Amino acid sequence: MICESPSHIYSFASQFSPPSSWFYQHYNTEYLKGANVIKGPSTRWGTCFRTVLLHPIPQALTCWKDTIALSIDTHIITIDAITGSRIAALPGSEVLSLTFSPDGTSLVSGSYDKTIKLWDIQTGGVVRTFKGHTGPVSSISISPDCTTLASGSYETIFL
Repeated sequence: MICESPSHIYSFASQFSPPSSWFYQHYNTEYLKGANVIKGPSTRWGTCFRTVLLHPIPQALTCWKDTIALSIDTHIITIDAITGSRIAALPGSEVLSLTFSPDGTSLVSGSYDKTIKLWDIQTGGVVRTFKGHTGPVSSISISPDCTTLASGSYETIFL
């Protein structure tokens, strides 16, 4: 599929692709200009043991151990990576960014409606909603000790 798709879609993947992959060999020179990879990827791809076709295409995707969370339309869907089965569907607005907490107990989402939500994975409920961005929240991150959220939108960055 990568061979048949526009290369610009995969430009951010180049530095994480194994040097033995077709993608790395073909696009390495074009996309790694100015990039400094401190610790490179392994020399080969891991084993792909399951393919899940999704429609529509997710806007955000994150994983923690064997759980995958992705945003489709106005829902956040969690999937068991081993079985491919759906664990939960969390209602929300159009989510643009997702990340799990380091311990996997929480999920943080950044949305088109300019909010950030902290979700409890066990209950599927919203623990807290953060507001303050003046634009859609396009990136979100949580600190290793789970005490700080960092978020970015097209207009602002918050810590």
